Amino acid sequence: MNKLLRIILADDHAIVRYGIRIAMETNHVAEVVAEASTSDELIAAVKAQPCDAIVTDYSMPGVRTQDGIALVDRLLRLKPDVPVIVVTAMRNAALLNKLVSKGVRGVVEKSGGVQELHLALLAAAQDRNYLSPGLETLLSSASIIGRRIGTDAVLTTAELEVIRLFAYNGLTATQISERLNRSPKTVSRHKINAQRKLGLSTTQELLEYCRKNDLAAR
Repeated sequence: MNKLLRIILADDHAIVRYGIRIAMETNHVAEVVAEASTSDELIAAVKAQPCDAIVTDYSMPGVRTQDGIALVDRLLRLKPDVPVIVVTAMRNAALLNKLVSKGVRGVVEKSGGVQELHLALLAAAQDRNYLSPGLETLLSSASIIGRRIGTDAVLTTAELEVIRLFAYNGLTATQISERLNRSPKTVSRHKINAQRKLGLSTTQELLEYCRKNDLAAR
C-alpha cells in the first residue's frame, strides 16, 4: 500500500480494538480514524467519519441497530463504495457464506492472527476479496466450494416452509407434518435437504442461520 488506509474499527472488546490498532498502525498498514464498541456506535461513526475501509466484528451489542447480517446490509447501503471486512469467531458455514454473498470484501477468522487482517486490507485496497484459510477449510468441509462460495443456496418452497415452522414456530417434525398434512418422513427430508444445501450439519446451526436471516419475510 502506498498510503495508510483510514479504517473505522468496531469490536465490543476494548482489548481487541487496541490490539488491532497497534498492529495496523505500528506496521504502517492502516490508520484507525474511529472506533466503535456497539453496532449503534459503528453506524454513527460511519455516518460521521470518512474512511477507506470498515473493519467490524460480526456479533456486537446494540439498541437501535442489529448486528450480524443486518448490520452488514446497513453498512453496505450507507457506504456502497467502502469495503467491509468482518472479523469473527463464528463457525456457521451458511452464515459465513452469506456474508460473502452480501458483498463483504473480507472475512477474517479471529483465531487466525493479525497478519490475516493485513492481507484482507491489502486485498480490499486492490479491489479483491479475502477469506481466511481456516474459513475456506470450514466452507470446503461443508461442501461450499468453487462457485458455491458467495452464492446463496436456493431452497424450494416446501423446504422454506418446513424450516420456517421449525425455526420460528418451534414445531417438531410431527407437528409440522400435521400442520402441512404431509408425512413426518417428507418433512424430515425437506429439513435435511435444506441443511445440505446450506452446508449445515446440525439442527442448532440451522436454527442460528434462520434466526439471523429473516426467512419469515421471504
